[in-house]
Amino acid sequence: MSTDNKQTRSSRNKKRGLNFRTILGIILIVIAMVLFAMDPIKDHMIEQGAQANSIGNLTREQVLENQNRDVTYDLAEITTIDASTVLTDGVNPDDLPVVGGVAIPELGMNLPIHLGTDNAGMYYGAGTLSPDQRMGVSNYALASHHSSNPELLFAPLMNAEVGQTLYLTDLDQVYVYEIDVVKVVPPTAVEVLDPTDHSIVTLITCTYDLVDRVIVQGSLVETVSIDEANADMLDAFSIEQTIVGNE
Repeated sequence: MSTDNKQTRSSRNKKRGLNFRTILGIILIVIAMVLFAMDPIKDHMIEQGAQANSIGNLTREQVLENQNRDVTYDLAEITTIDASTVLTDGVNPDDLPVVGGVAIPELGMNLPIHLGTDNAGMYYGAGTLSPDQRMGVSNYALASHHSSNPELLFAPLMNAEVGQTLYLTDLDQVYVYEIDVVKVVPPTAVEVLDPTDHSIVTLITCTYDLVDRVIVQGSLVETVSIDEANADMLDAFSIEQTIVGNE
């Protein structure tokens, strides 16, 4: 084979290699752009789902009905939240059993509480961790995802501070807690879920690196009938005072 033929073949192979790398590069760029675009869509879906399921949009009768729904309590089923799973799982927020609301006004947090522990409920709010837990009694524990958006789900807990007020409601009572514990623990620290002699609330989410757990706990200060709740309590859950007064 002549030198000219070898050079021609070598030149062709180089061009094929360059074309392949160019096409691959374009594909990777397109994939990156799609993934980048999916995150805002995911955030929008979470925000809309949480708002749709806000306790202020429900009645006490709906809450009582949801308390009897058949749900699971398997923490092993919980997976890391990401755009693709939220977009492809096709969870309808209307199908989720809302049994209450949790709000921390100083953090701008107002989320529905869904009965049970599964990914679907934690996409759009918080989930209960035990079938026996009751608001205002012993240790009422809730978990939710840490979103990359600092304003969604339990991500605001990164800014929780001792002394802040935390509200729970089941549309029968408003339970007022004062945060007295904010700490980071390993996933093995399951004692934070143990029953307590006094009434507390425990909120759990992952740290930024998804390795450890952020724990926010508060002690019960008072319990107020929903009909006697003040404006601050109702505003925390976006509940209209006129609606409460008419029920």
